[in-house]
Amino acid sequence: MIVQKNISLKKYTTIHIGGQSGNIYFPESIEDVSSLKSTLIDSRTIIIGKGSNIAFSDAGYKHDLISLNKFKKSSISVINKNTISVSSGISCARLAKLCYRKSIPGFEFLHGIPGTIGGALAMNAGSFNQSIWDCVKSVTIINKKGNIEIISSKNIKSSYRFVDKKNVLLFLEVLLNIDKKKNFDKKLLLKYTKHRNNTQPIGQWSSGCIFKNPSKKISASSLIDSLNISERKIGGIYISMKHCNYFINDGSGTCSDLIALINHVSKLVKKKYNIVLHKEICIYRGSHE
Repeated sequence: MIVQKNISLKKYTTIHIGGQSGNIYFPESIEDVSSLKSTLIDSRTIIIGKGSNIAFSDAGYKHDLISLNKFKKSSISVINKNTISVSSGISCARLAKLCYRKSIPGFEFLHGIPGTIGGALAMNAGSFNQSIWDCVKSVTIINKKGNIEIISSKNIKSSYRFVDKKNVLLFLEVLLNIDKKKNFDKKLLLKYTKHRNNTQPIGQWSSGCIFKNPSKKISASSLIDSLNISERKIGGIYISMKHCNYFINDGSGTCSDLIALINHVSKLVKKKYNIVLHKEICIYRGSHE
């Protein structure tokens, strides 16, 4: 297991924001994860995947981090006609592509989600009116005592961009149900990909969507777009012209810039609509801040 220290956290977020790190552990197996029990049960420890949906303070994060970038990269298997087993370190896009090659329907929506399966499980990521917990049969986890446990999806509450993780430290693996009622549509993955390319700032430094949608009928992007904001940039962070719920780092952006722009937009939405926007992005600060 590789351990690194005092490296730039910009490398570990898709928006490329953050100061220097404390220890970063890179477990490659369940055995490696089990050896990190004392680190896992420390409430200050942060677990990261591909780094979407997160940012770190400009002052860095001096507590321990666990990265799943090297965790069981090859572990995807179609167990039978009903179930797929996936390691939490696998990217959402990789799973979607495998299902496409095997003509398995129902997982096309994962293709454009810029994170790992573990990260998707932690926040109930989704798109195109689907979320990953709609497909979950069971999960293998590290619980709050640091022990490995298998839990049925029936015993974990989930909703829009929310998962009750009161007994979960880390998702290790997941069994996903294949919906046999769905017919495989060869054009669907390409349709979703084309839609994302046309409507989202693909290839730019962002974390994904900054805010959660207030409801199924009201999107955060529609609210922001209606504001006609004159100040669309603070420091090196700006609101995407393609999708205004994406904030882009032009290469010089800092966490302070990001927070300032988030607060600016939130205040304008609250003032005009009396709606409180809740962040989808998680911003981590060290204990000294």
